Amino acid sequence: MEITRRPANDTDTDFARAVHHQAYRDVVVRQFGTWDEKAQDEFFKGDWVPAVFEIILCDSVPCGYMCVEDRDTDLHLRELVILPRYQGKGIGSHILRGVIDRAKVRQVPVRLGTQHANRAVELYRRLGFREYERTGSHILMEWSNDAS
Repeated sequence: MEITRRPANDTDTDFARAVHHQAYRDVVVRQFGTWDEKAQDEFFKGDWVPAVFEIILCDSVPCGYMCVEDRDTDLHLRELVILPRYQGKGIGSHILRGVIDRAKVRQVPVRLGTQHANRAVELYRRLGFREYERTGSHILMEWSNDAS
């Protein structure tokens, strides 16, 4: 299995929206009880800026999207969204290890936020992320070279 990335562009918008909706539907229903398609369309629309995202490919087939912000004091994993049929195959781990490697070189932590009901929190913990705060809807996590 070859996992690669490429810059997103405007033609990826419909694909990314579909990935968002498929990947988040179960999480949102578990956490909030219902899925509101119109509200989710607005969440997606408010976040999606192709110029800052990358499309994740598995054996040259698009399977998700991601965004990592290089900030002065950390790398912020803003989004890592993978189609459900590709989850559990090591793609997220591969991507996260790459982000962690970049953080090691820069000697900064990796930070992210994930919804309470997101199963991905277990992946983050396995890779050494630690919870540092909770909001009403999200768990805020950090990987630090000091804690690994």
